[in-house]
Amino acid sequence: MKAKKCYWAAFAVPLVICVIICIGNGVFPFGEKCILEMDMYHQYCPFFNELQEKLLHGGSLQYSWNLGLGSDFVGLYAYYLASPLNWLVVLWPKSYIIEFMTLLILVKIAFSGTSFFLFLTDHFQLKDEKKEISSKNFWVGIVFSTAYALSGFVAAYSWDIMWMDSIALAPLIFLGLEKLVKQKDPRLYYITLALSIVANYYISIMICIFLVFYFILLFFEQKGGKIKAVGRFAFYSLLAGGTGAILIIPEAMLLGSSGSAVELPEKMEWYFNIIEEISRVCTMTETYTGRDHWPNLYAGAFTLVLLGLYVLNRKISWKKKIPRIAMVVFFLISFTNNYLEFFWHGFDFPDSLPARQSFLFIFLVLVMAFDQVMHWEGTKVWHIPVVWLGWGALLGASWFITEDGVTDELSFIITGLFLLFYGIVFLMLRLGKARVKDIFFKAIVFVALVELGVNMAYSGFSCTSRTAYMEKMEDYLVLIDHANEITENNVGLNRIEDAGRKTKNDSALYGYQSSTIFSSMMNIGVSRLYQKVYMEGGKNYYCYNGATPLTTAMLSVNYVLSDDPDLDNPYYQFVSSSGEHYLYKTTYSLPLGYVMSEEAIENWIPESNTRINNMNDLAYLLGAETKMFTQVKSEQTAKEGETTFVIPEDGYYYMGYDYCDSESLNLTSTEGKEIKYSKTSHRYLMEIRECVAGEEITVKNKTNEIINYTLYTLEESAVAAAVETLSKQCMTMESCTDTEIVGSITVTEQGRLIFSIPHDSGWTLYVNGEETEIDPFYEAFIGVHLEEGEYEIRLKYETPGLGMGAVISISCILIFILTLVIRHLIKKRKEVRHVEEDDQYYHSLL
Repeated sequence: MKAKKCYWAAFAVPLVICVIICIGNGVFPFGEKCILEMDMYHQYCPFFNELQEKLLHGGSLQYSWNLGLGSDFVGLYAYYLASPLNWLVVLWPKSYIIEFMTLLILVKIAFSGTSFFLFLTDHFQLKDEKKEISSKNFWVGIVFSTAYALSGFVAAYSWDIMWMDSIALAPLIFLGLEKLVKQKDPRLYYITLALSIVANYYISIMICIFLVFYFILLFFEQKGGKIKAVGRFAFYSLLAGGTGAILIIPEAMLLGSSGSAVELPEKMEWYFNIIEEISRVCTMTETYTGRDHWPNLYAGAFTLVLLGLYVLNRKISWKKKIPRIAMVVFFLISFTNNYLEFFWHGFDFPDSLPARQSFLFIFLVLVMAFDQVMHWEGTKVWHIPVVWLGWGALLGASWFITEDGVTDELSFIITGLFLLFYGIVFLMLRLGKARVKDIFFKAIVFVALVELGVNMAYSGFSCTSRTAYMEKMEDYLVLIDHANEITENNVGLNRIEDAGRKTKNDSALYGYQSSTIFSSMMNIGVSRLYQKVYMEGGKNYYCYNGATPLTTAMLSVNYVLSDDPDLDNPYYQFVSSSGEHYLYKTTYSLPLGYVMSEEAIENWIPESNTRINNMNDLAYLLGAETKMFTQVKSEQTAKEGETTFVIPEDGYYYMGYDYCDSESLNLTSTEGKEIKYSKTSHRYLMEIRECVAGEEITVKNKTNEIINYTLYTLEESAVAAAVETLSKQCMTMESCTDTEIVGSITVTEQGRLIFSIPHDSGWTLYVNGEETEIDPFYEAFIGVHLEEGEYEIRLKYETPGLGMGAVISISCILIFILTLVIRHLIKKRKEVRHVEEDDQYYHSLL
């Protein structure tokens, strides 16, 4: 078969399998499901919407106001969206972006099959002089390329669309390295490695680490020109890395102010033993994405048998086998050791989604197994039962000692049955006559592909309701447009919050400004400030949950979207509705810039107090004459999964708690309240709203915990006094774009002008035309001290390191092109020299 047809077949087989699985799962348009899972649900889909919005409507690619309180977009793009394929989103209808992402995932999985087949074809020299591949090698290659494309890693992480470019490119990168070392041809290596680094620098870190090991292996197998090979490897690796500098340098500079800063391991730790770990190679093993470090190692049960036969095969030299077997062992140790985990993950610990380098382990064992097939004549009959018994003993021991929930008993049984089948078939392929061998060869190809497809159907492509995810879109767009139309003096920013958000990135999903974000690139200073005032904050998110009228005002939140038709109260005023969704105006809100006295800032010391007292202290410092929050006692009955308390007096209530494992709480009351709280394990202040004396409140949790709640009443006069103080001196916005804010302010009492904008290093502040040093508010918000007087204020944003990175990237591309030109000229000169030498030789004969 022609090689090109083989490559297309390697693309088509995993693609068809995945499409069949999607149809079976009822994925749209074959049902109402979609494959949004984990971060694809909460981050990638909203970020794709924001990317499309910017590309279609000309917004700046340096900064976005639709990501939390504002966020650098280059850093977010580099981390989540850098695949060049993502730009095709401009051709896609907004209402079908989920399907665009699904299509990209399927294409990347399919291309992974093609790239692995290309590696096998060149590495094992499967093509003959006519550029054809034999039928046997074609089918074996299809099985192995499909095994790579539908591996346990892909089943677990295919939804992580930002990683899949590098997974698909990895075999071509390793093939490029072989060509660089053996044929002195840098083209494939540089282009694929540079593409991978640009598309996703994070997974590319692991590829680069593996490249070092693989180069060392090739170095010792190389017969000549070793020193020059080292030079070529170093030069073109640096050149590929430099090509990604336009994204890598800004990313590195921005990560310092995010929650993703590196934390070194304090001591060595072993997560589990290798025998337990072996269970993760089983067929139909549940994929693992939690925090207990279990890797996803499945690559087909047939691979296990072939790997054992590889070790025993005498036709494969021990010089070749020993370093590769050592690499397999090193990988297995890496999955269980915290220092090596830290090393493989770019000197950082993954927050769940463990063993992200496991695709490299799978690549390695598949290549070794394929090598065994190519040297099948070295397999003795006795090797097969020995390998089968060896794997039986290993899996039996693993079954016996592995914790419950890591690998199901059914997975061990199914794997054992597949091993038995493959063992019998391999025996028949070794002992049978030609016709029998042909029958069993077809049988093993068919069963292997079925096994890979069934495993992917069982463990990959988790689905959720597309209808539920998109149900608010149409109504929210109507309400957001209405809010923007009616806002007075709206010069670009109009922050809106969602009381019933689907994700912490709803603002990017629906297209509005907010005060909530979930991103590894978010500003950690803002998150810490949120936590000090009893709001929701963490390593990679900050959220409006827990906001009070005072913090709402300080965050410049003007409107709230809600599914509750009865939210109207002293703090939220009904504006309009669309369908079953409602828009409310916040009673207390401040412009983007307001002045707080330096005395208040200096005397507010949140680190030394409780979070409730932090807010009371802040209100006092801002002019309140009474506590903003007062703790009240109530009759409370707590039992497993349910707590009931009685409201002692009329008032506007909040509740807090010391600890909660449950991710959600449901509140009901005798007055008809029904409130659902999400992400409650993050411990934030929860709003109960207006209550009357004698009202009975019931709060239920799904984890059967016994939870005691602390009740607080809110004093509106304290809120009003504090907000009035801040509203006395506010900046008037004159213009606002994605990267520039211009305004003016008259200061009658000296103090600090605070902007409810994250203090990121890309901001430059100009006061009356002169660049002025920023004095941040608690390392969270941009601030500047102003004496009495009139001021013109200008804030300008430029992604840090972008210019320098662009110069380095362009330079590296030009250097690579120059090397190609030089190589071409040298080659031409050599050809001319050879022709001249031949002519001289023939003339001498004459």
